Amino acid sequence: MILSIHSSRFAGLLLLGFILLLISVVPADKAAAQELSGEEQSGEVTVATASKDTAAYWITQLSHEHYLRREKASQKIKQLGPAVIPDLVTAMNQGDLEVLERSVAVISEFAISLEPADDGNAWITLKNMAENSVGRRALAAKAAMDEVAESRSERAEGLLVAAGLFIGDGDFSVAASQRLLPLVEVGDGWNGDVKVLRWLEWAGGIGHVRISGKAIQGGVLRNVARMPDLTAIAIVNSDAAVDDEVFSSLSDMERIESLDIRYVNLSEQQGEIISRLPLRTSLTLMGTNITSAAVEKIRSRLPGLEIQFRQGGFLGVSCYPEERECRVNMVYPNTAAADAGLMFRDIIIGAGENEISDFSTLQKTINKYQAGDEIEIRFLRGGKLLKAKVTLRRLEEN
Repeated sequence: MILSIHSSRFAGLLLLGFILLLISVVPADKAAAQELSGEEQSGEVTVATASKDTAAYWITQLSHEHYLRREKASQKIKQLGPAVIPDLVTAMNQGDLEVLERSVAVISEFAISLEPADDGNAWITLKNMAENSVGRRALAAKAAMDEVAESRSERAEGLLVAAGLFIGDGDFSVAASQRLLPLVEVGDGWNGDVKVLRWLEWAGGIGHVRISGKAIQGGVLRNVARMPDLTAIAIVNSDAAVDDEVFSSLSDMERIESLDIRYVNLSEQQGEIISRLPLRTSLTLMGTNITSAAVEKIRSRLPGLEIQFRQGGFLGVSCYPEERECRVNMVYPNTAAADAGLMFRDIIIGAGENEISDFSTLQKTINKYQAGDEIEIRFLRGGKLLKAKVTLRRLEEN
């Protein structure tokens, strides 16, 4: 009986001690959470009262021992806006890995969430880090740049398409040879908003652009020239005179592989500007009314450049270039050749007053005529001589 009483008292004391222990022990993360909650209520830092001192304080908390404190520090720094970027760069120089990763994440968030022109140099900061740093710092910056570029590219496509630009696969002529290629087209469907064209800088992976009609403006070309992977430009179909700025806007590009100008009247001064562009492979001048003397001046300035100078008439066939006759291998739809009934494997032997021996001589002959000119085409089909009157058209892409 006595032993039982003692055992009960001992058990009770043990139970009481255990309860007191539970009450006195608070997990470290819960204490940190209570501490952060108290700071929220006291309004220690708000966007309205943000200053350099508060930015410096929260940057020091990026490496705090408690996770919740580090998370709150990241959020507070984001609220302060891109003005804190220089302070973050300074903090990253201290070498703490946690500070590095969180600082890069914050800068990346600024670059993604804000307009490129108003990101407080977030993108430039990441680029400088990637190019001028080594190790984890460079890797973190490059990874952030990839994320920002992907986000901006997706946003760019949506905004540009909404503004009436075409982005996708389409027929594109390089030196009057058409191919189906990924391209951007700024034409009559464009809503006229030049500001939205800043997003062309983020239209990556597209090397070809066509500007036509009312879109042939200096402001448009300045933005087109910022496309990161641009190699070929076509400027086509303007009934009105265009400003010199249309061409001078391209002078800041590092290189232009091909430039096609079709049915745009060019002045001698504009020919001078074109002769100083960084052209590398080909220049096509078709229906531009530029003088032969101006074209020869371009040739002298850009030796080795393939220059096709055409009056503007377009027949609409291609022939096997390796053959010693002009045997048709393609008749393009909605062209003079299609209207005339030319067919695959017809052999063209004459155009106008000229005899045709191969595709090269056909091209040279047609190049002498303007769109709207009527000429006679003579061809063989199954050994039989046929003739057709054709009215040459403009070269138009679908």
